[in-house]
Amino acid sequence: MRKTLLILGMMYSSHSLVAQQFTANYNADSSLTGFDNPQLKVSLAPQFVQVGGHTFQDVVAVTKEDKEGKWHSYYLFRSMKTAGADSMYMFDNTFDCENEGFIRFTDWKTEKTGVFNRDGKIVVPAAYNYVSKVRNGLIVVLQGAIKNNADSEHWFWEGGQANLIDTTNKLLANDIQDAELLNMYSVKVEDNPSADSTRKSFKGVNGKYYTFQIYKKEFAQWLQRDLVPGLTKEKLVAHAFSKISYWDENEGWVFEDKEKFVDKHWDFLQARLQDVGAFNIVYEDINPFIFEGPQYRQYLDNCFQAKSWQYPSFSIFFEGSNEKGQLDFLRTDEGYQLIGVGFAR
Repeated sequence: MRKTLLILGMMYSSHSLVAQQFTANYNADSSLTGFDNPQLKVSLAPQFVQVGGHTFQDVVAVTKEDKEGKWHSYYLFRSMKTAGADSMYMFDNTFDCENEGFIRFTDWKTEKTGVFNRDGKIVVPAAYNYVSKVRNGLIVVLQGAIKNNADSEHWFWEGGQANLIDTTNKLLANDIQDAELLNMYSVKVEDNPSADSTRKSFKGVNGKYYTFQIYKKEFAQWLQRDLVPGLTKEKLVAHAFSKISYWDENEGWVFEDKEKFVDKHWDFLQARLQDVGAFNIVYEDINPFIFEGPQYRQYLDNCFQAKSWQYPSFSIFFEGSNEKGQLDFLRTDEGYQLIGVGFAR
């Protein structure tokens, strides 16, 4: 008998569809940011010197300067409640961004991290070395790690154990490995480990097995089993984004209609995709500075960072380098699609 875990993310998606979005407004020189929400009749005048995102549904990180010139950071919730004063979660000098109505915070006295919900309540205490974004109502947390200072500017957590919890801080499974490569939206709870080679299983504390699709293995299987066999122009066009990007030395980044692009460069594309044995697949993030515009918006969060945990991108290199060109694919709601091409050097 097999059970399938209720997809919490679907419930959140329904919330998102009806949630009214806050959008940024600015002062004359755009040095300060405020937020408007006409539906809620909320208008905050420009006052923040730094914001985590220029739109938000439930919560956003903000920084405000006081009369003495001191900066204060905190989370601003859609109710206009504030929380997390000076305990912002930061990575690479970047604020955290809301996901599924949750946002992380860090107690810098203990260097432990927890999670706020959309109401500004702590649902996961600051008890973990690391906390992933909430993905489909699931969180991977790291405990018992030791801080390793690689140099004066960089450090990382070493050792410890990664566990799976939910948004009530309930432990679901221990020793979760390679969590960043797993599709949390594909979770199933089963009586036995999955026999599918593209899935990974972890025994839960309830005795059941939590199984997840491994994005890279899923992509490799799709590429070699579904796309390449019987490849034609029409088939490749059907598995391509509406526009395909490439770099031109004279024009810069070019975005060309997929039908025109595939027809023009068919010989190159066919030769590369038939060279199955030479594939080298690399996990990438879609670049928000290249892929701009409304057609790419769903693949970025409100802070314009790639949603690689839900829409990963993979680059295919040949013979271990990009000297013979590269092909870039993006996972979309319609499946993997060719989105960019690098030509042989």
